[in-house]
Amino acid sequence: MSEIRIGKGKDWSFRGFCLGVPAQNDMDIFKRLITEVMPEYKCNALVLLIRYRYQFKSHPEVADRGALTGDQAAELVDICRESGIRLIPKMNLMGHQSEKKRGSEQGLLRAFPEFDETPEMDEVRYCRSLCPLHPEVSDVVFDLADEIIEAFNADAIHVGLDEVFEIGKCPRCKDINNAKLFTDWVNTLHSHLTGEKNAEMFVWGDRFLDGESTGYGEWEASRNDTWSMVDDAAKDIVICDWHYGVREQYPSVPYFTGKGFRLLACPWRNIDATKAFAEYLSENMNDRVMGVLQTSWCNAGMVARYLCDEDDEVEDVAKQVGESFKFLMTF
Repeated sequence: MSEIRIGKGKDWSFRGFCLGVPAQNDMDIFKRLITEVMPEYKCNALVLLIRYRYQFKSHPEVADRGALTGDQAAELVDICRESGIRLIPKMNLMGHQSEKKRGSEQGLLRAFPEFDETPEMDEVRYCRSLCPLHPEVSDVVFDLADEIIEAFNADAIHVGLDEVFEIGKCPRCKDINNAKLFTDWVNTLHSHLTGEKNAEMFVWGDRFLDGESTGYGEWEASRNDTWSMVDDAAKDIVICDWHYGVREQYPSVPYFTGKGFRLLACPWRNIDATKAFAEYLSENMNDRVMGVLQTSWCNAGMVARYLCDEDDEVEDVAKQVGESFKFLMTF
């Protein structure tokens, strides 16, 4: 690996990297990323996007292709601990249960189609959601989340909850305000995961933002009124505030911290946007800003190969994520 030049860096307590589970043939390079690159860049947290790529014992039917074994999870736990990295598993526990078309359902909806918020639709706008009011959904979700927490010896879990467009549509939910549906589900997860399992809960922040008043629009914020009961949400959740475009201001930072939430700023691959977000964060620090979380929505093995200076050809998006990570960790 080529020489890494580390800047002073900001005094952020949390300096994380969100990555998906790598393909089985990329496990070795992924472990090198953890043991060699992340410590050199003073990155102290790995948010590992599991989805259903784990060989669950409680509900084995939900496991997706390429799932990690229990032994692999334990090995990742060990190397993260030895490298001074906090490992936080991540699942999507409302939206992101499929692609647009029927037949693309991921583990949970494939195994339990009755949990689908829009079962009558062959194609949805973006991705399917779990129905928060199905009488059995919380028991199954709790089983899976509990198992993930135990498998990764984790003191926290990221529950996703971003980009929820399919909400309030099934017969159980259609007459209930979307903000109540969403906030009650957040608090249901929090009551179990934090109240019963003593695990810190991380959540993407977009559904708690008003897309109109903030100017963020309908992707980085909500235009289907999932946000208006934000004051009723548990205040000890950690808001992962993701924004991927260049802006002069990021009003969600003072908004969330002003309401009592702790916050992480989460950029993606646009280096100019990463710089703008980091600059804004550093100029608007307070005791509720924990730090930063670099996101990556591409092949984790490619990102690892790029950051480990492997000669293998990697896609531009992986290079962009790698450069954003290097800037953010040394800003």
